[in-house]
Amino acid sequence: MKILLVQQDTGRRKIKIPLYPLGLSYIATALRDHEIKIFDPNVYEYPDSFEKLKAEVASFKPNVVGVSIRNIDTTQRRDLFVEFKTVRPMIQAIKEKAPKAKIMIGGGGYSIFAKEVMEKIPEVDYGVYLEGEESTSELMNNLDTPEKVLGIYYRKDRKVVFSGQRTLPDFSSIPMPRRDSGIIDIKNYTGPLHNAIGIQSKRGCLLKCSYCSYLFLNGCNIRMRTPAHVVDEIEYLVNNHGVTKFTFVDSVFNIPESHAKDICREIIKRDLKVEWGAWFSLHNFSLEFLELVKQAGCRHIGSSPDAATDKGLKGLRKGMTVKHIDDNMRIGRAVKGMAIGYNFFVAHPGQDFKGLLKTIYYMYKIPIMMPGRGGVGVGWIRIEPHTEIYQKAIEEGMMTNITDLLPENEEHLKKLFYEPSSQRYITVIMDVVLFITEDLLKPMVKGFFRIVGRLRGKASLYDS
Repeated sequence: MKILLVQQDTGRRKIKIPLYPLGLSYIATALRDHEIKIFDPNVYEYPDSFEKLKAEVASFKPNVVGVSIRNIDTTQRRDLFVEFKTVRPMIQAIKEKAPKAKIMIGGGGYSIFAKEVMEKIPEVDYGVYLEGEESTSELMNNLDTPEKVLGIYYRKDRKVVFSGQRTLPDFSSIPMPRRDSGIIDIKNYTGPLHNAIGIQSKRGCLLKCSYCSYLFLNGCNIRMRTPAHVVDEIEYLVNNHGVTKFTFVDSVFNIPESHAKDICREIIKRDLKVEWGAWFSLHNFSLEFLELVKQAGCRHIGSSPDAATDKGLKGLRKGMTVKHIDDNMRIGRAVKGMAIGYNFFVAHPGQDFKGLLKTIYYMYKIPIMMPGRGGVGVGWIRIEPHTEIYQKAIEEGMMTNITDLLPENEEHLKKLFYEPSSQRYITVIMDVVLFITEDLLKPMVKGFFRIVGRLRGKASLYDS
């Protein structure tokens, strides 16, 4: 069969280089017995991307079109935007050019709201729930009998039906994702940014943060590829596509620490000249480890302490203390040449006035401690189903168990952030602080370091 895999159109273009559709590449690998193409509308300007999509469908003439929903919305209270609102118009455009094609839909964003999405978009024939490498392949052989395939939503007598839960696949046995030119042009994703092209070394997460949906999407058991297999993929990208910048898309790269270390040692052993970033836990962080990842090419570290006091960290079930944050900053300051970012939430369980002041303190302390390479992101918790914070929001009266968490528009999305009435004053104060910091001071500081970098003949880490 001819199968066209389509990435969700984000509906706006905040960066010039879109994120590589890694999930679709894995699905393409699973469907290697079929004729496959991947189409990403995000490499074109919006809304011209819809016409490009129509042209691709008309040219390829697919029997099946699969649409991947990566994100429902930005999850950012200061940057409200619903990406989901482009999905049904995309599917309608596909049906216009290929009215007989079967439509399937999947992806992380879809799986969080699987049944709701099927009900809101009646043009969809099948929904691939959670990880789809095995279920999608089986579905292609059972398009008329989807009930035989576990992990599939389908329609029967005008009702949405679920075929039943399936075990998550053995990630170590899945081949590396296909990126050959006949399927997708990887050149659309190469450039100065390290985070456009992703590599996945594991699935699953041992952490149980109260707000996070990763536990639901990928499970609490870590399923790892061997370090050699991971670095085979990196070496393939370097040698065959000239890709030397990438990011590890694992929920957390350094859990378990031994796996991360072995990957780094394998990169060093093969003398691969690469630059990469990853999301790190503060639990496994030492000077020795940081020097190893730097030697392996790590240039960008993201971390998510989320709260600035022990009380707040306990409320978010982070399993650490403020000492972890302070020790991490001290170690990060000692190892030059890497940008390190820290994310904090404003309103959250355990937040109080002391926590607010401590968050503001970190907002200024970190960039001063690590000038030109240390940063802080501050946001609010977007309440999602299948999370502990969702149940807490119901208990605290912010919403009920029938509140629709799938937003139709930005006004609806604005109501889906965790914000207890007792913490409204925290939001007001932080809104003012963020306006001064993010909208006024930060652009000036970034501009200053870029100028200094150019005068020294060296690029600032802020440039990337």
